[in-house]
Amino acid sequence: MNFTTSPTHNVLLGAVTLLCCALAPQAQATDASPAADETTVTLGLGMGVTPRYMGSDRYRPLVLPMLSIQHGAWFADTTRGVGLQFQSDSGFSASAAINYDLGRKEKNSTTSPGGDELRGMGDINGATVANFTLSQQLLDWLSVNGEAELRMAGEHRGNRYRFGLEGILMHTDRDTLSLAIDAHAGDSRYNQTFFGVTQAQSQRSIYSKYTADAGIYAYSAALNWQHTFDAHWSTLASLTLTQYADQASDSPLVRREGSGLGLFAINYTF
Repeated sequence: MNFTTSPTHNVLLGAVTLLCCALAPQAQATDASPAADETTVTLGLGMGVTPRYMGSDRYRPLVLPMLSIQHGAWFADTTRGVGLQFQSDSGFSASAAINYDLGRKEKNSTTSPGGDELRGMGDINGATVANFTLSQQLLDWLSVNGEAELRMAGEHRGNRYRFGLEGILMHTDRDTLSLAIDAHAGDSRYNQTFFGVTQAQSQRSIYSKYTADAGIYAYSAALNWQHTFDAHWSTLASLTLTQYADQASDSPLVRREGSGLGLFAINYTF
């Protein structure tokens, strides 16, 4: 399996896909598409715990101020970035966005991934990325989806991919309980950046040399519960379990093959 692409190819692919998504709502708009003149703003605050970095056996508190603005097909989101989304009444949806990846620090950080045990590995600088998602509803309660995150500028850290299934376990007027099961993959540069150890890094750190190839590096299961109080207030509780495998499981940087992320958020929409 080979996921390798050049930075120039990523920029061109990003531009073409953004253009296609921009044209799609005009050419294929359906009743399921957001109204062109409707604007929705959501403010929120999320709190939880997350591993210090991918593969870490230590955790750090997570505080996430959240802002989401939706105007027709356009959105600006502190989680997803800035972009376009499209949804048809046949159950197909797609989005394209520009976002920013924080990278990884070689010391403990309260605002980005990193840990003191990574000293000598060097920082992984941030990178501007293009995110593309596709989803197709198979049944009333089941959909298949995929995501590609392509590096556009900044750190040459490669590209990552995700594909999986999402099922609605329960849905009422006030509550929605869903389960998403995904496989996470990276090209050779991405896996080497986050899980590999070069000879130079090995000499500066406590880790032995390790070379990661392209392929799946983890599987995850995410349980999400959204509760709506009224037209404005809602909460979200999320638990994500990740199991590192294949290209990551033998990496000396992965101190624990299984990890969890817990998050609780309260949101106000107006």
